[in-house]
Amino acid sequence: MNNVSRMEIPNRMRSINVRMLIDDQQIVSTVDYLIDNVGVTPVAIWVKTKKSESTLDRELRSSGKAVSLLLQFGCSLKEISETFTRDSYIGSAVWYINKNLEDIIAGNQPDKLPNLSTQPTGYTIK
Repeated sequence: MNNVSRMEIPNRMRSINVRMLIDDQQIVSTVDYLIDNVGVTPVAIWVKTKKSESTLDRELRSSGKAVSLLLQFGCSLKEISETFTRDSYIGSAVWYINKNLEDIIAGNQPDKLPNLSTQPTGYTIK
């Protein structure tokens, strides 16, 4: 990792909120992204719960910082979603965002909140 550098982040960028349920917990993810001639580049993903300052909320915010740094150092969203397994809240959130990024950026969010699970038998969206 000799030549790895962090991407320069502009002061302002586009963002979109994505709401979902994971194990019946309301989760809000904010995806910050850039659009250029190559396409859409996610730069940061911030994840939080409705219950601020809960243990889960603090863990999700910390994990979101890690995901954001990985994106800024050049890891793809696909690599990150495979690294943070779906049996964790952050893994489920990143997996959903990765699978639905085009629709999310286009503003095509489902009428019903996606209901995800961290249980191996519940990996499908309900």
